[in-house]
Amino acid sequence: MAEHDQVTSQVASRVTRSTQGKAPLSQKGSDILENVVNIVEGGKRGASPAQTPTPQSPLTPHKMSRVEESSLSNALQKLKLLSLTPKKTTKDTKIKKRQAGPPPSTQQQESETNIQEAQAVAEASNPAPAANSRLKFTNFFPTRRSDRKSKADLLKEQTDSMEAALTAQDDTKLGIEVATMDNKGRGIKAVKEFSKGEFVVEYAGDLVDVKTAEDLEAKYSMDTSKGCYMYYFKYKGKQYCVDATSESGRFGRLLNHSRIHPNCRTKVVMIDDTPRLILVAKQDILAGTELLFDYGDRSKESLKAHPWLSL
Repeated sequence: MAEHDQVTSQVASRVTRSTQGKAPLSQKGSDILENVVNIVEGGKRGASPAQTPTPQSPLTPHKMSRVEESSLSNALQKLKLLSLTPKKTTKDTKIKKRQAGPPPSTQQQESETNIQEAQAVAEASNPAPAANSRLKFTNFFPTRRSDRKSKADLLKEQTDSMEAALTAQDDTKLGIEVATMDNKGRGIKAVKEFSKGEFVVEYAGDLVDVKTAEDLEAKYSMDTSKGCYMYYFKYKGKQYCVDATSESGRFGRLLNHSRIHPNCRTKVVMIDDTPRLILVAKQDILAGTELLFDYGDRSKESLKAHPWLSL
């Protein structure tokens, strides 16, 4: 009996946390305390434990109530209804729009519609398999071909025209004519327009070697009425001379000299493995312009005897 009173006094004198205003004693702790009291009393008295009311902790503002089963099932049901799919943000929408590109314009849509309709009509009229009935862009829009000639075609035309003129040996059809020039005597004028690089006329004469040319020049110097129409040139390392002193009816020999304002220049071409000396337009030449080229004689003796060579 004394032992029972000692245990009872210990229980009664035990201070719980709830009395200090902290968290209340848990339900499990209360059950354990109740069992201890019942065991002590029953063991000493030998009787069944008395039904004493379960001590309750005083309510505090932090008291937690147990969760009912129905409340737990409702919470799980609500959790199932939640969508786990992440929400689409405005940034994701903008990125997809950029990747998709701008919407097709009305003109593009109409063009695609017209092409599809034309393909449908063509397939309906042609019973061939689809693999062989693929249409091209040129089926609907004719290809525009340029009328321009390539540089190779233009060069070939000029070469053919020049060779025809050199073979004909008739300068009256070249668009030039003989005219009398002030303080010069005879000269050549353009009757038509010439483009830069275009063939004008051949400096026609006898093609001789240098030794023969020097002998002929010494002979011609004895007759001042004839003058000298010798033209020396070098081609592929070899020296040539065209002797155009004799009157032949060719116009090239009659072009006058200009060192300052020439509008023609000499050029060597090969015709049947023979070098031919021709004159081509150095610039665009208008009709009615006198044709001039540089004789190229810069010797002191020639300049002293013929001062006009420096002009």
